[in-house]
Amino acid sequence: MITIQVIPRGGRDAYKLLRHKVIHEAQTWSWANKAKTRLSHTRKDSGYIEVSSADNVLIAQLHPQDSDPYFLVEKFVGRLVAWFEPELFAINIQFIPDEKKKRK
Repeated sequence: MITIQVIPRGGRDAYKLLRHKVIHEAQTWSWANKAKTRLSHTRKDSGYIEVSSADNVLIAQLHPQDSDPYFLVEKFVGRLVAWFEPELFAINIQFIPDEKKKRK
């Protein structure tokens, strides 16, 4: 699994910035649920991004539909930089190994 942390500058809330941008201006991204925690790209076969917030930091877990997460990472990080470059301090990407489910 790939997890992306978005750290804003100066006390801004990265989740609120993203939520506002997707609701009002985004053309290729939309919320896939009412709680606004699941972000999807217009290319439906790409999967989705589960987003949450902790202490103004946006936490995004990528769930690609196929085994190649390249498309979602590229589009999401690229959009973050294009939309919020002055408001962001850092974007951290973590590669967490998937845990295999044990069979009974």
